[in-house]
Amino acid sequence: MRYQVMLAKIGSKDSLEKQGWIFEPKLDGTRVLIYKKGNCIKLTNRRGNDITYRYPELFGIGPRIKAENCVLDAELVILHRNKPNFNLLQQREQLDKKFMIELRSKQFPATLFVFDILELNGKTVINKKLKDRKEMLSKIITNSPNIVICPFASDGKALWKAVRAQKLEGIIAKNLESIYEPGKRSEQWLKIKNLNTIDTVVVGYTQGGGSRKAYFGSLVLAVYKEGTPVYVGKVGTGFSQQLLEQITKMMKKLITKHSVFTKEEEKRALANASVVKWLKPKLIAEIKFLEFTKDNELRAPVFLRFRFDKKPEECT
Repeated sequence: MRYQVMLAKIGSKDSLEKQGWIFEPKLDGTRVLIYKKGNCIKLTNRRGNDITYRYPELFGIGPRIKAENCVLDAELVILHRNKPNFNLLQQREQLDKKFMIELRSKQFPATLFVFDILELNGKTVINKKLKDRKEMLSKIITNSPNIVICPFASDGKALWKAVRAQKLEGIIAKNLESIYEPGKRSEQWLKIKNLNTIDTVVVGYTQGGGSRKAYFGSLVLAVYKEGTPVYVGKVGTGFSQQLLEQITKMMKKLITKHSVFTKEEEKRALANASVVKWLKPKLIAEIKFLEFTKDNELRAPVFLRFRFDKKPEECT
């Protein structure tokens, strides 16, 4: 059986005081489902794509999972100096040549932080309570450099202090009585972010000037509201030289004559921009920002990363 992942709704810091809940660090990685059959392992991302081949260092984790067959939910991360490093992960997510995949697997090996179980030895367990599913996990996972059980705490405030000190993404709060709801964004799981971030669709770009003349100046961003793309601003900071070259190359393949916007939204997007090249809505960028302005645009946006595990329509 193939599953979709359960998703969390946005929560507030008040959620950190909930009784009967546990709190997990929100790790900066890629959400994956692990399908184990015998000692064979298959990894799929949120879009259901098989990404196993990109992580050969994980082919041998079968013996670390003491179940003949199971389906596990996890975050795949690249640790650098004991912290998740999404830039390194992003480099690996785009590799297709076998030589480079093998090389990077040795230089920057991946670790799976497992936090849930959906199926055990042919029987679904999604209707069991989270506290029981956690107990199952503790019995079948043997921690190793490539696969570990994701840590959790009962004291949300104490974990929040640690997350802030280490500058991690945030916390996922989960009701111990909750069942697993595939494909649903549930109020039984809440994410409390350490930073204001938003996933946006890149729908165009402005031409760069000066030292960036050969590249782009800023990316034109949108989110979907009721199925329609809405302009939320432009981002021109957060890019290394390597990213400028990489993104410019990626966008050239997506150029199109017409924007995805209505005439009204296109007018907003063209404000303060002499020329915009429109793109097919394929790339998803995660943006850090201070707040939304009164015009519903991002204030002080900074590019963080691309997301290759989501569909554009999920950017809402």
